[in-house]
Amino acid sequence: MRSETLRLRKHIDEQYEIYCGIDDTTASINVSPDAWSVKEIFGHLIDSAANNYQRFIRLQEVSHLDFPGYDYNWIKIIRYNSYPYSQLLELWKQCNLLLCHIIENLDDSKKENSWKNEGRDLSLSFLVTDYIDHLEIHLSQLAERLKTIREKSAMMEDA
Repeated sequence: MRSETLRLRKHIDEQYEIYCGIDDTTASINVSPDAWSVKEIFGHLIDSAANNYQRFIRLQEVSHLDFPGYDYNWIKIIRYNSYPYSQLLELWKQCNLLLCHIIENLDDSKKENSWKNEGRDLSLSFLVTDYIDHLEIHLSQLAERLKTIREKSAMMEDA
């Protein structure tokens, strides 16, 4: 799991550096009614980290886990746009640093323990890789969102 830890750590360091300079107002912008703000994307990534934290720990305690999933409704329930951005970004960073520590210290004999989700058995090893793959999808989404916000902002300044 060393490669996964390095991959995750690289994303944490790079993304924190990129996004720490964004102000709260910019991070709260929804470019359209169905598009998450920067805060909401980071919020979703925190939700994902919190759920995977539970999976990564619990699957080292038992060989098979029935544990609920979660959906995008959490963003509406939590209302990330009303939470201070700097604290949200720091929470995202710290949650992922803790996940790095957990992944680095996974018990090799437990990596095939599985979580049952929608009729499929997903191994702990798969879940770790899938977590980082999922993170990368949303990091791309963040880059696109910030680009769109900056383009719209520039167009408004030119008008």
